Amino acid sequence: MSMIELRLLLATVLVGATLSGCSFLSPFTTCEGTGPELAALDELSALDLHPAGARPVDGGAADGATCTDDSGDAWLSADRLYVYDGSAADVLAYYARELQAAGWHPVELPGAVPEGRIPVTCFESPDRPSVTVDFETPGALREFYQVDPGPEPTGSVPRTWIHVFAEASADGSRMDCW
Repeated sequence: MSMIELRLLLATVLVGATLSGCSFLSPFTTCEGTGPELAALDELSALDLHPAGARPVDGGAADGATCTDDSGDAWLSADRLYVYDGSAADVLAYYARELQAAGWHPVELPGAVPEGRIPVTCFESPDRPSVTVDFETPGALREFYQVDPGPEPTGSVPRTWIHVFAEASADGSRMDCW
């Protein structure tokens, strides 16, 4: 094969691959028909676990289950917000103990934690959706979740706002932590 023929062949392959682009990818999933899977995810028992004395922060964008398909492939998430008069360390110890007892195991997430933030902890199970425990600020609760977090703590007892969420694929199957 001459150099001209090779270049012509490579150009043809490149143009063909560019024009067919997405046809080589698997078809994207959508949120259509995910109602039963959303309902099942919203009933995941891990979402209702919370330290004794923690109270639900009701309403807003982080209460219930949703399907998101803005990135090509759809995924499901279900959220709960709690407020707890105690430290984040106490909260993490509680979830580490209770979620492991229920069959989830913690996953080390890569990357540094920004200063002033508490590390996110994610738990995986071989056959259930991943569960993440995150911490929010009162400002984030107002801005992003449209909820009133209640009064700031007074005295020496810290107040912690807990965001517990589970994620699954559009068909309800498990997803890994990030």
